[in-house]
Amino acid sequence: MNLDHYDQYWNAVSSSPNKERDHLKNKGSGEALGAQTAMIQNNHLGNLKRLFDKAGVDDWTAHIDHTATYNSNKQNIIDTYSVDGFEKDREKKLDRLEAEEEKLREEAPDDVPTTLDEQLRRGQKTEINDDVEVEHIGSSINNNSNSNGEEKNGVSVGNNYSEKGNDKIQSQENSSTKAISLSKARSRCLQAVEKAYNSDRVMLLDALPGIGKSYSAIEAVSTTDTPITILTSRGRKGRYAEIRSWCQKHGLSSKVLPRVDDKCPSFAGKHGPPLEQKLKDYRNLGVTASDLHTHWDLPCQKGSGCPYESEWDFEPDDYEVIIGHYTHAYVEIIVENRVVVIDEAPSDAFLTEFTDPHTTITNFLQQTSNIPFSNYHRLLTNSDSKKKELALNWFNQKGIGLGNSKQILDKDSDNYHIHTPLLVLGTLKANDLGNNWSTSPLGGGQVFSHNQNLNKMYVLDPPTLVNAKNVVALDGAPTPRLYDLMLGLNFNHKQLLTDTERERYIRHTQNIKIIQTELKSIYPYSSGNHANLDRDEALLREVAKRHSCQPAVITSDRVLNKLKSKNIPISANSTYYGNLKGSNKLANEDVGVILGSPHYGDPFIERWAALFGTEATGNGQGLTKSYGAFGDEILQHMRENEVLQAIFRFARDGSGSTVYVNTAAIPSWLPREIALGVVRKRSTIERDIIEALSDLCVASGADIARETGHNKNTVRSNLRKIQQEGLVRKTGKKKGTQWHDDGLSGANTCGLVDLNSLTDQTHNISIGDIGDKIEHQLEQYGVDQHERDRLLGDGTMTNWRTN
Repeated sequence: MNLDHYDQYWNAVSSSPNKERDHLKNKGSGEALGAQTAMIQNNHLGNLKRLFDKAGVDDWTAHIDHTATYNSNKQNIIDTYSVDGFEKDREKKLDRLEAEEEKLREEAPDDVPTTLDEQLRRGQKTEINDDVEVEHIGSSINNNSNSNGEEKNGVSVGNNYSEKGNDKIQSQENSSTKAISLSKARSRCLQAVEKAYNSDRVMLLDALPGIGKSYSAIEAVSTTDTPITILTSRGRKGRYAEIRSWCQKHGLSSKVLPRVDDKCPSFAGKHGPPLEQKLKDYRNLGVTASDLHTHWDLPCQKGSGCPYESEWDFEPDDYEVIIGHYTHAYVEIIVENRVVVIDEAPSDAFLTEFTDPHTTITNFLQQTSNIPFSNYHRLLTNSDSKKKELALNWFNQKGIGLGNSKQILDKDSDNYHIHTPLLVLGTLKANDLGNNWSTSPLGGGQVFSHNQNLNKMYVLDPPTLVNAKNVVALDGAPTPRLYDLMLGLNFNHKQLLTDTERERYIRHTQNIKIIQTELKSIYPYSSGNHANLDRDEALLREVAKRHSCQPAVITSDRVLNKLKSKNIPISANSTYYGNLKGSNKLANEDVGVILGSPHYGDPFIERWAALFGTEATGNGQGLTKSYGAFGDEILQHMRENEVLQAIFRFARDGSGSTVYVNTAAIPSWLPREIALGVVRKRSTIERDIIEALSDLCVASGADIARETGHNKNTVRSNLRKIQQEGLVRKTGKKKGTQWHDDGLSGANTCGLVDLNSLTDQTHNISIGDIGDKIEHQLEQYGVDQHERDRLLGDGTMTNWRTN
């Protein structure tokens, strides 16, 4: 109902509307209009106005008796004006729901249990038949009580939990919502892939994790009779094996492209470290393993030949599916006349970084005549337009393919990288972006950029895929313009699910319950330097206690190692950002905690923006920090999208999971609940008091002070803090005061943590409302006004959004 009804009524009937309605709100539950919360009261007023509209009464506010109950007002209108109430609407809805229920029963298999008791007795989860779309109708839950429905001192107590995972039986939304079934989502994905294979337009399919993008890519080969080359990240032998198993399931022939370090004895060091190092040095200059085997007679080629070369001796047409790494896209024979499938973003697979451009450029210039620069420094500082013109004319005549493998392999020393000519050309043509970066497009999708502060140069060299039948990219959280840049193509972006379907897919289809425990800090954990391990430990121990299990953690590699070194109870399957792509390691984990967000530093964002041809300079801090239009897209790709991918690592087949997200860097559209999380860390004094009173059971403040060795006043002050949590109880007065253990065995000794949801709304949350709730809870926990203001400053709440 429109909120205007609320103010319209009270402003019409009272000269002091705020005082009147506040008085009525405090009268008690259900006795008079206004006795409920403000939103319920407004709904009542809106319903009554609907009846007046039916009766044709305009001056509706004058006909309401605010001292009577809602039902009395409703019946009076029906009797006075001879209008129908809402019973007919309700009967229609019940008839519709009964008809839908009967239809579902007819469509369900004969052995499906029909009651909750039967489901529980048979040990089944309360899941809907995967092939049927179902309407969820439920009611909101009082979020101010804990799992046992109890409160202490008006504060929700989050210590007594026994549920595990997502409880499998979740509360439903307040309104009717229709969720797409997992099978239908996957069927839609398959159809989209099939259509993309048969299209003449390069496609970027945006499908949330768990829908089965990669599997559909293989299945579509059999349904469309289309040969593909599917390219994914390196270091995923398990991933390659998984794709091959899908091929076998569909009766498809497949070939995994060999990796030289695994298959070539020379590269593996079996013919001596000097040769191994020499091969790696040349490969670092951009020379391919194939060219190294062709140009030199290597020991591995003796006798029966090199296994690596043997595995490359095949006919691509003999295989319906070829599986490899992104860089295999440079090999013409495996992309020609095939659909090339890019499985997730290739990141820097086609990007070469030069940390010491001085040496390679100087070597190239000294071996190349007719370019009027003798070294790197003279090239970089040139201000002579005639010299620049001479050099550019030389490139126009000779082309830029000078750094081919043969020229490099024929030299024994003073070598340069195969892309060095591009560095020289890029420097000659560079446009300064004004933020200590310069850039230059080189044609054919190739781009040069230069970080002048760090003196690093980059060449982006996308593969030439003009002879591929088509290119189809699959991603769960893509950044379309970054895909265009990385691959030098103009992708058509297709989002598989609508925004509404995505929200319901997460909450109902995949049954993922997301609880955000941090609204202000993004916690950039990549370096490990900003980790707050004490707070993290408090959160992890509370989650472990609540769910009676060791939660699986996703964080940065460095922070994960620190957690392990402290022996904090976490799952052995815990992993890190950067190790998630294509991974199902956490598929059976139904409780997860995401600590912090990835951030690779400003140069990462500035680099990709420069390659795109635009300047990116960070302004602001935390959630408010912005790098400009394209820079912010890169920021989201690096940060929020990786957090999204992390969330979806848990419970991938609709089995359900609870995921706690301890960072403010979360996609704004993502449906989630909000909890306070770590309110504060425990001080040493608090820990000592908890330990002492746990042993003593009952003691005076002086006794506890003697036991702990702390000042009496300090002990009493901290006892009052712990009392506000409902963990200790005080009896007596003054010198007769006694403190009682009232639940210290369940206390989190690392910190005060509240995991109860502040609201069951996940969309359109009023910033003011959520801020008031948070402040109220903090006040109940004894957090003083100064600290509340710091935590909930106007900037924090006004910049935080949930949709």
